[in-house]
Amino acid sequence: MTLDILLQDTWQTTLVFITLLIFTRLLDKSQVGQLTFYEYVSGITIGSLAGTIAAADPDKLWSSYYDLVLFVVLTYLISVCTLKSRPFRKLIEGSPSIIIEDGRIIKENMRPLRFDLDELNAMLRGKDIVDISEVQYAILETTGEMSIIKKSASQPLTKSDMNIHLPNPTLPIEIIMDGEIIEKNLAKQNLSHEWLEKQLVQQNIKSASQVMYGVIDSKGQLFLSAKGSKLD
Repeated sequence: MTLDILLQDTWQTTLVFITLLIFTRLLDKSQVGQLTFYEYVSGITIGSLAGTIAAADPDKLWSSYYDLVLFVVLTYLISVCTLKSRPFRKLIEGSPSIIIEDGRIIKENMRPLRFDLDELNAMLRGKDIVDISEVQYAILETTGEMSIIKKSASQPLTKSDMNIHLPNPTLPIEIIMDGEIIEKNLAKQNLSHEWLEKQLVQQNIKSASQVMYGVIDSKGQLFLSAKGSKLD
């Protein structure tokens, strides 16, 4: 491989890398497990076009690059339209389908989806359901995931069912990460460095630099995890 070819490959691959980095931030898609079929196919196509650019001959580089930019722009416009128009969103992404209702399998809803009983049973087992009679509703979402609503008799008891009232949990607040105190979060909780030092002493920790992770959990308690198994 000559130096000119090496430099050209480096330039094209860097161009693809930066472009994909920008486009993924622009499109801001969900996690792979939450993608609709349309989003999944779009992602594969964008990846294929990017690969074509990285391996393209120099005289075809900008032609292939235009194809990628055009496809991403069209994908972005489609995503904007689906946000603004529910009918268009249903046309592109489809609608959830009720597969089970009141313990009864609705086969006529399964047929258009090419969804068979083996797949249904596998998904139910994945939700810890062994008896279809326990299910009030099973809904196949547009992402391919299945949502299950059990019948009242099959749902576990909750604290409210037993008239046990507890305060609602709060979001955990990170106080220390990798030995560094997060000053903003400490101030937001109206906590001082003196309070934090006292908490560290109570757990036999000399300084915040020895803490890998420190967080005020959902119950309002401070959890500290030291960096090593032993503290100096």
